[in-house]
Amino acid sequence: MKKAELREYVKGLRRTLAEEEIKARSAEITEALFSLEVMNNADTVMVYISAFKEVDTRGIIEKLSAAHRKIVVPVSNTANCTITPSYIDGMSGLKKGAYGILEPVNIREAELSDIDVMLVPGIVFDERCSRCGFGKGYYDRLLDGCGAVKIGLCYDFQVVKEIETDANDIPMDMVVTERRIINAV
Repeated sequence: MKKAELREYVKGLRRTLAEEEIKARSAEITEALFSLEVMNNADTVMVYISAFKEVDTRGIIEKLSAAHRKIVVPVSNTANCTITPSYIDGMSGLKKGAYGILEPVNIREAELSDIDVMLVPGIVFDERCSRCGFGKGYYDRLLDGCGAVKIGLCYDFQVVKEIETDANDIPMDMVVTERRIINAV
């Protein structure tokens, strides 16, 4: 299946998820994520704020906040399809931003070099930790040259054997689902 077809097919599957199913699967993914040494040793974690039936990241943000970790979230710049990383203090002080996704009201920009772990959304991942996002390249631009450990979060049905990639696609170091943790080869 071509990348665009695969993207639409998996988005369709994700749209069928009930809220209770999202909640249960997201809790399992959060538990698996916090079983990782790299996650527990991270001082600063960049995490997306979930939307569109993605893996719910509120529990992750709450755990990071309770552990007094620095939390960074993406702020989308639609004019040039880039992301500005911004610190937050938990789930307060947010408003709907680009694409209806919650973003901080007051942007406190973070340096990419300060981020230890970056949790990355995607539509489809493969068993080599390649990623297919929404197709605008926001995360690929951000991840290019980023030294943070890159962890894709998704439901297990979003992982396929192999997806087509191009030179601009930045792979993950690992992918965490409710059933498994996949490490890059």
